[in-house]
Amino acid sequence: MDQSGAIRKFKSLYSSAMIKSISLTLNKGIYVYNIVGFDDRKDCMIQVDATNNKILGQSTQVLNYDFDKETYLNLNKTISRKEATEIATKEFRNSIPISWELEDVNDQAIWKIILIRDEQKREIKINAETKELI
Repeated sequence: MDQSGAIRKFKSLYSSAMIKSISLTLNKGIYVYNIVGFDDRKDCMIQVDATNNKILGQSTQVLNYDFDKETYLNLNKTISRKEATEIATKEFRNSIPISWELEDVNDQAIWKIILIRDEQKREIKINAETKELI
């Protein structure tokens, strides 16, 4: 399953929620999407198995802060996970990506990709709108 499928799962449960972060990480031998968001009343989280599109977990928590000040991702302005991976693997050649996270950091969409090569891990950060390395 791709990232857009995981987002559709999230939106099917939390239709009015804005997305704060999306990650794809290895968890107990399978890749899992973790999407975190919020609406005007609650924080929302969903975990989706990337291999079969099944929801592994979900939760909500009543907001205890001013959601108007909360920032979120504008996914229409960010590069895809695939494009971010291409940028990261050019920077750290002959490596294998093992973890991806797209999050809003101080009103800036950032891809954080962890890659491994010869038992050496490296995190590459990319501005998800300008494609610049951070």
